[in-house]
Amino acid sequence: MKILFISHRIPYPPNKGDKLRAFNILKHLSQKHELDLACLLDSPHEQSYATDLEPYCNQIFCEHISPLMTKLNYLRYLFSKYPLTLAHFYSAGFRQKLTHWLKREKYDLIYVYSAAMSQYVLDVDHIPKLLDLVDADCRKWLDYAEYARFPLSYIYRLEGKRTQEYEKRVCPGFAACTVVSEAEKHILEQFITTKNLYAVANGINQARYKSYQTTEKPTLPSLLFVGGMFYFAYIDGILHFYNQAFDKIRAVFPKLKFYIVGADPAPEVLKLNRDPNVRVTGYVEDVVTYLKQATVYVVPLRMAPGLQNKILEAMAMGIPVVSTSAAIQGIDAQPGRDVLVADDPGAFAEEVIKLLKNPALRQELAQNAKKLIDQKYDWQKNLKALDQIIEDIF
Repeated sequence: MKILFISHRIPYPPNKGDKLRAFNILKHLSQKHELDLACLLDSPHEQSYATDLEPYCNQIFCEHISPLMTKLNYLRYLFSKYPLTLAHFYSAGFRQKLTHWLKREKYDLIYVYSAAMSQYVLDVDHIPKLLDLVDADCRKWLDYAEYARFPLSYIYRLEGKRTQEYEKRVCPGFAACTVVSEAEKHILEQFITTKNLYAVANGINQARYKSYQTTEKPTLPSLLFVGGMFYFAYIDGILHFYNQAFDKIRAVFPKLKFYIVGADPAPEVLKLNRDPNVRVTGYVEDVVTYLKQATVYVVPLRMAPGLQNKILEAMAMGIPVVSTSAAIQGIDAQPGRDVLVADDPGAFAEEVIKLLKNPALRQELAQNAKKLIDQKYDWQKNLKALDQIIEDIF
């Protein structure tokens, strides 16, 4: 089968959630099918990553959208009925290239990665199309609106409502639509009446993380959070945790270290470096160094759409996890057995303290989590569901 794979970002390197899923799906599909890849770039230097994708693709086209063009698109869409996300990922040159490929090549399937990219193929009705929504984006924006201040709260709420209407309108036009978890599928089913919604879960490279598993930890206890620290949900969660829970934990463990690892930390997060118990690293080449040293992995997010891949990585590494219910909702984990869960900052702190005091509990939780990963979060196993969906389309 010949597949046109359209993505809102180049799916390499697989070092963040959306790229991780896109890369593994691309790699999986390439085992049985011939793929052409068309994708957008966040910056021109990402063009070099196309070389890494050549083993999986017949043709690759990448286009960078300039910041100026993005701003002009925002102005054009602001007073329309469409989400601003569509404006962010719109390029006339990209559309022209896709039109050329669709006229020249004979594709059996168009695989669209992210709802924003559906705008390029809405008028294509002679080729079966599959849309990977990944997350229920409408819920993400509406959650942001709950915690942001005006005027951002207004913009986020408007974006959420517009995204919901857009997803409701376009999904029936695809032969199948997929999301990353049953939780995301349930959100969309509240307003999308079509029956073509499916959950295709993520996985992890288990062999990689198993090779790093270790029972040896530094003498001093440490907490770890990993994520792009420019992301609103992560900034909110980390600051809320630091302001409402961290002092309670530090009172019991004065030498505790809290590592916040992730690219492009916002200024308010960088300020936490003033605290000698906190280290904000910024971008790191490989997070495994920090995962190996962590005593407890904390996920204090008040909003967390989709599936938090970093939780899967921590579990695979044998690191006990304390999470909010929002952050764990996309993962089929049992609270108290695979992960400790608390939403109130005080209760969250108590769960962290309990783990730091109890090595036997840490080991039990870690072992249960590793079993969960082995059973349910293998890429090859989970993507068999995608193979079946594609087979059913034809």
